[in-house]
Amino acid sequence: MTTLILMGSAWGMITLVLAGLVVYRRTLTSHETDWIALTDDAKEEAAIKAQTIIEARTRKLTFPIRALGTLSLVLLVAIAGFWLYHGVFTPPPMP
Repeated sequence: MTTLILMGSAWGMITLVLAGLVVYRRTLTSHETDWIALTDDAKEEAAIKAQTIIEARTRKLTFPIRALGTLSLVLLVAIAGFWLYHGVFTPPPMP
């Protein structure tokens, strides 16, 4: 039973980190704008630079989010399989 507890704890920590990364990416994309005003060259360049930085940070987060999501799903399936295996092949306690 301790194996299930350890696997569940690992899954919980991985999923918590995944949720944190997803929330961080969401806050980054909420600061992104759809258009940049073509008014002043200095303001326009600053806005383009800010957008480029936001896009680069968002792209950097794509691989870790996918990797942690896959790891979380695989670990959840492994926990379910171990739990079913343990339930099927462990005899019930004698009265």
